[in-house]
Amino acid sequence: MKINDLTLPRDLLHEQTVCWPDQGITVMLGQNGVGKSTLLAELARRLPEAAYLPQKNDIYDDISVQAVLALGQKRATQPPSLDVVAAFDLAPLLKMAMRKLSGGQQQRVWLAFMLVQQAPILLLDEPLSALDLRYQKRLTQLLVTAQTSVIMIVHDLNYAQRVADWIWVMHEQTILVGTPTEMLNDTLLSAVFQTTIQHQVTVAGHRYFDT
Repeated sequence: MKINDLTLPRDLLHEQTVCWPDQGITVMLGQNGVGKSTLLAELARRLPEAAYLPQKNDIYDDISVQAVLALGQKRATQPPSLDVVAAFDLAPLLKMAMRKLSGGQQQRVWLAFMLVQQAPILLLDEPLSALDLRYQKRLTQLLVTAQTSVIMIVHDLNYAQRVADWIWVMHEQTILVGTPTEMLNDTLLSAVFQTTIQHQVTVAGHRYFDT
């Protein structure tokens, strides 16, 4: 998939082309303030078929979890292939208003809202940020096995290395695009994040980043 002539306000990006796989996970990396969230919002504007989860979403604060999921289902073009209520343990929360939930509970609802839409593209802005380890793992399993294209912003290099099929790195008004092998190298990442980043290898041969 490809989008040409991407330009963002405040000179964050000018006439860039980005590409990503039709299926699989594309991870977006970059410093704070470089324009990752702005780019994701622009992709949502350009891709009406996509389901978009911003960092902050309080539009439905006064309605119930069940009503939020029903709104997501209305956007679907086919029957759901996943029981999102079970996947995110939402049954005890269905009658509750969104504003009464914790941040992590709200995030689980919004992720379920996204998945129930059966959209061909998922745009996720820091979807792991409010989740505990159990639900981070569950979301990852769902995204890895989903037959869809996922573009997600994360800050954890080791997580990116573990799940990404494709990497975008935003740096100096440019998007660098490539495979994890190409993009997750010490020299590039140290320059992007302006700190020393080195990969290490465990006794078992597993590679990880030490920041």
